[in-house]
Amino acid sequence: MSGQMINNAEKTSLPLVRLLSRGLRFRYLRLTGRPARPQALSLELTRRCMARCLMCNIWQTPRELPELAAADWLELLADPLLGDLRELDLTGGEPFLRADLAELFRGICRFKRSHLPKLQSIAITTNGFLTERILAEVTELLPVLEEARISLVFAFGFDAVGELHDRIRGYRGAWQKLAATIDGLVALREKHPGLVLGAKTTVTRHNVGELEAIVRFADEHRLFTIISPYILTPARYANLDREDNLSLSGADLDALKSFYASPRFQWSYFRRELLRYLQQGRMRKPCTAGFNYYFVRSNGDFFPCPLREVKLGNLTRTPLAELMQSRAAERFRKGVGRFPECTGCTEPGLERYALPFEGFHYLGQLFRLGPGGLRQLHRHLGLDKYFP
Repeated sequence: MSGQMINNAEKTSLPLVRLLSRGLRFRYLRLTGRPARPQALSLELTRRCMARCLMCNIWQTPRELPELAAADWLELLADPLLGDLRELDLTGGEPFLRADLAELFRGICRFKRSHLPKLQSIAITTNGFLTERILAEVTELLPVLEEARISLVFAFGFDAVGELHDRIRGYRGAWQKLAATIDGLVALREKHPGLVLGAKTTVTRHNVGELEAIVRFADEHRLFTIISPYILTPARYANLDREDNLSLSGADLDALKSFYASPRFQWSYFRRELLRYLQQGRMRKPCTAGFNYYFVRSNGDFFPCPLREVKLGNLTRTPLAELMQSRAAERFRKGVGRFPECTGCTEPGLERYALPFEGFHYLGQLFRLGPGGLRQLHRHLGLDKYFP
């Protein structure tokens, strides 16, 4: 790296020496299979859902599957091993079906000083159907979150603008309800700038022609966008039987490539990696699942990755430290990035956890983008929370 490049890079406010150190550390951890302290968690609060989406079978989960109560989740989050947690992802099913969701949020805010000092954001994925409940609970919780200095990020399941969204979601009136929820939260955002709103779109044969309309709507409402192809997995979505109904034709793939090649996505790292994947047939972005990221199912089952069917155990029966240090977890960490599922993984968002932890790949973006471009990418991905 030239002296001029280092000089310019320092203006990005990125600690380059720290990235080099992290790169070496990550490779040592992967070689030995040792764990790091988690920096991000995804908690599947429920598998209950009123939607019947074409791309997902979560809603088919037997009703007798138990769900951890808010107190159980808070017991997990009080574990000293989670003192380095920066991001928390609350997902489902539909999280707003939980009667104790506000209790969970309040407990997390109480823990900010004592147990979760580095936590900066909570993201919640929702279909947006429960408009009145969502607006009421968010209105009540935003002052509490602001006092704890935790931002709230919404990712709406958003598959089309209008009636096609109803058909994909398998729910009459889905679009009308989602649009009303977005309008209400956009109004709340005027008084609460820590409220971040976005659209999360799963691309299938049914909506590949609707992406420009989704982007226009998102721009008009100042929503970030996460737009990615469907994923087939026996684990998270339990949807291996859906391929015939979801698969993209050659023409669909060409349309998707053209969409991702748009200059509009200049600073989207995920977009660029997806485009390369569509062109080359192999995903190459780094992954640190099982190192600084884990997924927890609604019944307490603990996974190093939400997509690979490798369960390490259950948190109601085995302590977190024991699960993270188990032989199964060690084997997973030694193989991460090399499993067959990794080469076709288009799961969006995981790069936020991987890039600052893996180090070398993110540092390599300096040569691709230049100092100004790297600074823009850093801001776009919201990675300041990983560089205190």
